[in-house]
Amino acid sequence: MTPIKIHPVKSIQYTPFGGYHPMDLEYLNANGIEMTKDIDAADILLSQNRKHLKRYFYRYLKKKKYLIWTLEPRFNTSFKSVNKEAFNLVDCHIMNIYTGDVFVSPLSFTTGIINKQLQPLPDDFTLPNRTLVGLMSYYKGINTPKLMRNGVDIDLIKVRSAIGLKGHRQHAMDVFGRGWPEGISKEDSRSGDWGGRKGNILEDYYFNLCFENTVAENYVTEKIWDSIEGYCLPVYYGKGSGIYTLFPKDSFIDYSTLSSPEELFEMIATMPDKEYVRRMNACIDVYKDIVSKGESFALEERKLALDAIIKKVKQIVSQTDS
Repeated sequence: MTPIKIHPVKSIQYTPFGGYHPMDLEYLNANGIEMTKDIDAADILLSQNRKHLKRYFYRYLKKKKYLIWTLEPRFNTSFKSVNKEAFNLVDCHIMNIYTGDVFVSPLSFTTGIINKQLQPLPDDFTLPNRTLVGLMSYYKGINTPKLMRNGVDIDLIKVRSAIGLKGHRQHAMDVFGRGWPEGISKEDSRSGDWGGRKGNILEDYYFNLCFENTVAENYVTEKIWDSIEGYCLPVYYGKGSGIYTLFPKDSFIDYSTLSSPEELFEMIATMPDKEYVRRMNACIDVYKDIVSKGESFALEERKLALDAIIKKVKQIVSQTDS
C-alpha cells in the first residue's frame, strides 16, 4: 500500500507529527503515514493554524488535502471538523481541542509525565501558609474575547485572570507569568528550564490555581499534575472537562462550583487542616494509581490519540471535496 505523505508547512515539533514522543512517527509510519519535506510529493498539507495554510489553499486548490491539527486552543477555535476555504473551493479538515479527536481521553498526552513516586501527607500535617499561587500568562486577560459554545462562554483565561487580579489586591494570591499589568507578576520569564522552575515555585505554596485555557471534554494538560507533584492542592475548573472520570468529587477545589473569587479565597482561608490533608491525599491517590499502571498504560493512552490521527488522515485522502 502506498503511504500517505504529509508535509508540514510550519513547525510541528511539539506534536505527534514532529516526533515529540519517541513512538509517534514509528507508529504513524507503521500505519501507512509518512512525513515528507517535499511539498510536491505530499498528499496532505499540515499546520497548527489556518494562517500558515491559507496561501496554499489558493496555490494548490483541490490538488492537495489540508489539515489543521493542534493541541493549543488559541491556535484554532473552530467547532467544526471541516471548514470551506478559497471561496468554498476546498475543504480544510480540523482536529483541535473542540472537535473531540485530539484529546480523546483526559490522559491522552500526559500519562507519560505522571511518573513521580509521591507519598501521602501525614494525618497531623498543618498548613504553613494559605497563599494561592498561579503560574499563568495573562494574554489578553480580563479582556479576552468570549468563546461561545451552546450559549456558554467556554473561555477560562479571563476567569483565571480576574482571580489573579483580585487575589493580588487582597494579598491572597501570588502570580507568576508573562504579560500581566505592571506590579502583578512576581516573575515573568519562561526561558530555560521552565519545568524545573515551576517545581521550585510550587515548593513554597500549598494551593495552586491551575485552570486550562478553555473548557472542552478531555482537555486536561500537565497543569493539574504539576500541581499535585508539587504537593499543592489544585484549584481547577472541572465542569465540562471530563476530569471527574479520574478524580473523585471533593478532591481538588472545583472553581466551577463556586460563585466568585472571594468565595474561593474564603474557602482556602477557612479550610481545616484535616480537610486539606484529605483532599490532597485523594489527589495523590489518583496520581499514584496512574503511575502504578506503568509505561504500557501510558503508551496505550497515546496510541488512542495516534489512532484518531490515522483514522482522520485516511478519511481525508479517501474523500472528494464537495
